[in-house]
Amino acid sequence: MICLSDDPAATPAGQTLREVFAARASIVHIMAVEAALARVQARHCLIPAAAAADISAKASLAFFPTAEWSRQRARVGHPLVAILEAWMTRLEPGSREWLHYGATTADLFNTVLILQLQQAGTRLLEQMHDVGLRLAEMAGAYRATPMVARTLGRHAQPITFGMKVGVWLAEHGRSIERLQAWLARYRTGILSGAVGTYAAFGDQGPSIEREVMAELGLDAPEAVDWKGSRDRYAEFGCAVALAARTCGHIGQEIFLLSGDDLDEVRETNGAVGSSTMPHKANPSLCIEVVSRSREVSARLLPLLEWILVVYERDSAQHGDVLRDLCVGMADLLACLRQLLDTLVVLPQNMAANLQRSRGMILSEAITFALAEHIGKHSAHIAMRQLVAVARQRNCSLQEAARDSEEFKTLFAERPELLEVAHYIGRAPDIADAAVAAASLRAMPGAFKPLGKA
Repeated sequence: MICLSDDPAATPAGQTLREVFAARASIVHIMAVEAALARVQARHCLIPAAAAADISAKASLAFFPTAEWSRQRARVGHPLVAILEAWMTRLEPGSREWLHYGATTADLFNTVLILQLQQAGTRLLEQMHDVGLRLAEMAGAYRATPMVARTLGRHAQPITFGMKVGVWLAEHGRSIERLQAWLARYRTGILSGAVGTYAAFGDQGPSIEREVMAELGLDAPEAVDWKGSRDRYAEFGCAVALAARTCGHIGQEIFLLSGDDLDEVRETNGAVGSSTMPHKANPSLCIEVVSRSREVSARLLPLLEWILVVYERDSAQHGDVLRDLCVGMADLLACLRQLLDTLVVLPQNMAANLQRSRGMILSEAITFALAEHIGKHSAHIAMRQLVAVARQRNCSLQEAARDSEEFKTLFAERPELLEVAHYIGRAPDIADAAVAAASLRAMPGAFKPLGKA
């Protein structure tokens, strides 16, 4: 496909995530961190209280001159210095000397990035829980609807569609748990100075850092400087990439089941399938989900490369990688939810496909029933021979068994062995278990950074 859109995101959900990482949002976070730092330093008598009050009172976009920022960016060539220089023009002359006192750019940027990832991760979790609810509805509704289980692309045994969806739901649930774990583990920023020694803050450094994090609504800081360790961002990327791949797994399964040769589910999106073939009804949303899952997971590699830091730290990272990862994931989840909402399940076609192997799909059931009389090994050999006869004659398993007294007797005694519904095992219970597990996976409280209602 070619590019036919200049939109920064494909869906409203993606646009919401993009706004989390927007320049204005980043500046608001920077101002909030600087204001918190000033207040704490004033309490520790490191800077004048009047300066801290002025910085705090003007920590909003109303006091940020955008035009001056653009001019400073061109002049100084340093992202944070340009922001600080522009903001200083709105501060009282006596306050300007105390802005950003003792901190370093990496402190600010890493703390802001954590604040943004906490917001973005929480929003993604909301979408993921929404998808999980829809999957749970489907698993429950079709808990006992028989269909063909396929292994290596071939008919294997009967299961239920509810169980299949339950497998998707459980995998999706693990994605939720991984992202929840990241959000719980990394709820703090950093404020330890240029190389992490707190040298500019003196002995009060750790206390200042701890108090600033508390003011920002974050957890207590870690004991060891991590500005030169980028593994937490790669871990976030891994959690999102795995979740994206699960979305792709679901989309691909639906794509395959909706093919003309199976026709067990249908995507009812109403889209035109072809510019020249009027009969085409393409699985457009399936394709969208699978494609986007690949694109999102491909953004993991740069985050893994971030881990190779030169000495104590370097600047070989760009936040737009994480932004694009989150925006892409939000778009993907929105597409998946739309796909699930427009999906039509066709139990009658599932039942018809169960008969396509003409009884061979029940070979295991028959083998174990016969094993009660002649042993498993012998029953397996006899069953393979019967299957070979059926294939050679191009007939059903039951027709092939007419020449075998052994099988004729078995089928006469246990006619249910030839009925698909009697060999779905505990598939309905498994679907129920998946739904029950999902219901216990409660949505955690949303992360609310400083200044957010």
